[in-house]
Amino acid sequence: MTKHWQDWIWLVFIIWYGVGIILVSLDLLPPSLHWANAIFLYLAGLLAILYAMKRLGTRPGLILSLCIMLLTIIAESLGVHYGLIFGSYHYEKDFGFQLFGVPVTIGFAWVMVVFTSMSHFEFLLKRAKTVGGALVYSTVTSLLAVTMDLIIDPVAFKGREYWIWDQGGAYYDIPAQNFLGWFFVSFFIQCFLYIWMEREGFSTKWSVRMRKLYFLVILMFIVTAMVEGLWLAVLVTSSFYTASLILRTRLEKVA
Repeated sequence: MTKHWQDWIWLVFIIWYGVGIILVSLDLLPPSLHWANAIFLYLAGLLAILYAMKRLGTRPGLILSLCIMLLTIIAESLGVHYGLIFGSYHYEKDFGFQLFGVPVTIGFAWVMVVFTSMSHFEFLLKRAKTVGGALVYSTVTSLLAVTMDLIIDPVAFKGREYWIWDQGGAYYDIPAQNFLGWFFVSFFIQCFLYIWMEREGFSTKWSVRMRKLYFLVILMFIVTAMVEGLWLAVLVTSSFYTASLILRTRLEKVA
């Protein structure tokens, strides 16, 4: 069967990922190749955009993804400049082109987080919308978003110093405000998605790919955390992710 161009992008990501995780696990990634981390996030975000285009149609999916990207970059910018939402921090290393003082790479990462989290709980996107349904769906997907940040932030801050926190916290000197910010930004976006999107009409193949993408991303950061000796982050993230899978199984039975 001839592969669609979108399938080739998935294949390129898998190859890039495979090489990357080998280099990271063996601690062989030289400083001269740190730009590859940005490419990794661009590819992951692009795959999430393709998923949105499959779900909503090409133009609506693309517009929605760009809106999420812009919204989250603005939210991150409020942290960089004013210490709002996520807390006070600044970027230490060059992640490429910036918008409002925030690397566009971060916008791609947020699109990936939002849609991979959504893919785990698509079965909750029922036709009949209710306030209770919105609260349940938005809460469980946002907890998945926070789960990913529980491994991303320690690695990016303590391990690689991609950004520096200007205030401390109990978990790797990261302020609790950051994780609350992740939850509520995700919650706001997922509430909107719950209202707009339907359960029917999604591509099973791409839904599965998004769930795989979520796992692969946190696995990459878990491996990096192991190399950096961030064992608490590995334990906490693994526990939260396992709990989310158990919750998904139980909710699926009653949905």
